[in-house]
Amino acid sequence: MFNTVPNRSRRHSLALLLVGGLCAVGCDQSANRIAQHEPNLLYSHSLEIAEDLPLEQPTRDAQDLLIEWFGTLNDPKLPPIFESDYPDLISLENLKMAAGMPPASAEPGATGLYRQQCASCHGESGQGRGPVAASQNPYPREFRHGIFKYKSTSRTGKPLKSDLKGILLEGLGDSQMPKFTKLSDKQLDALVDYVIFLSIRGEFERKLLYTAAYDLDLEEGRLYNASLKVAGAESPSPELKEQLDLAEELLIDIADSWAEAEDKVEEPEMPDFPLFGSETDENKAQLAESIEKGKKLFVGNDAACAKCHGESAKGDGPQAPDYDDWTKDWTAKIGIKPTDTEELLPLLARGGLKPQPLKPRNIVAGYFRGGREPIDLYRRIRYGIPGATMPAAALSQGEGLPGLTNDDLWHLVNYILSIAEIPAPAPAEGAVSVAPEAPATTAAK
Repeated sequence: MFNTVPNRSRRHSLALLLVGGLCAVGCDQSANRIAQHEPNLLYSHSLEIAEDLPLEQPTRDAQDLLIEWFGTLNDPKLPPIFESDYPDLISLENLKMAAGMPPASAEPGATGLYRQQCASCHGESGQGRGPVAASQNPYPREFRHGIFKYKSTSRTGKPLKSDLKGILLEGLGDSQMPKFTKLSDKQLDALVDYVIFLSIRGEFERKLLYTAAYDLDLEEGRLYNASLKVAGAESPSPELKEQLDLAEELLIDIADSWAEAEDKVEEPEMPDFPLFGSETDENKAQLAESIEKGKKLFVGNDAACAKCHGESAKGDGPQAPDYDDWTKDWTAKIGIKPTDTEELLPLLARGGLKPQPLKPRNIVAGYFRGGREPIDLYRRIRYGIPGATMPAAALSQGEGLPGLTNDDLWHLVNYILSIAEIPAPAPAEGAVSVAPEAPATTAAK
């Protein structure tokens, strides 16, 4: 199954078999199936293509360790180091509420909350490929990369829990992600913790596979060999200890990035001119001046916003369509064009979704994902949108040097808000109550 360069007929027949198998796994919501997380075959096969080596054994080794440290779909657990080093990062009680199968009757909402509300789009393992995902544009977020678009931290920082909770409460305009306003705070917190759990687990799996492909001598050793464990032994063998130490080091790097997210919040310098929405009769002339400066920046070369968003700001700029980093990870990054259907087939069979070119935001329509307050838009411009083609602002490194100043960013914010319509509030579709009299069954992106 993991041959790097199979002949074309075998590749296509195998792909068809895998498509059928994945559909059966993804669409079967019964309580009787094996409750294991779906392995990241898409990433492992991408590495096989890139490095021309088989990763079947490392993929199995990674699954063994993931089950040992993170548990299963119905019985999640936290890795040993979390209790001692990261006690406040994820609540095990929240995991139990979010994971597992939704109860049929008694005490709705006590378990299975993620499957009720999220798995149909995001997938049970956070792989972004639930049963209805393929019909959506944009596709639901895939959590396993550890990349999140809309947050208050810097471009490379993980989101705060409050960022994730805010997305659940506000939804994402002009997408299938609704508002979850009918869930209680406790339920929202459970979903937030479970998303973080899935993200850490998925990123850890990726790091294990990457390490196997690039750093290990697979002819001499294993990524993780569970058979080396000896029941009742006071300490692991030297070989097993080396494997566990390496895995723990990879996991610590990921957990640290979440634990240190607060340190990645940068409070911007506020301007000495008014921001849109806070103007008065006394300062409205200043605001008008700022808006005009913002317009010139928007269509000019320094900010270059119009290249994608168009001079009309309706998303009709001349820049050629591009793809997000989630798609490039298994296409362009390994030398395959996102439009090459034949070459994509074995990757699609292993969990990829047909690549969709990104659409620049129609700013005039006023759907600002991640918030429409001035500070929200400032951060989108300042740091860009991770995983997407929206780059971070090119800031000037000193007076008289090329690039944008902090005031320029605020001028752009004022201009954008001045031309944006205010869309009608979207209903909280899909975010249904889990009260006993109306158990929730609708999943949401």
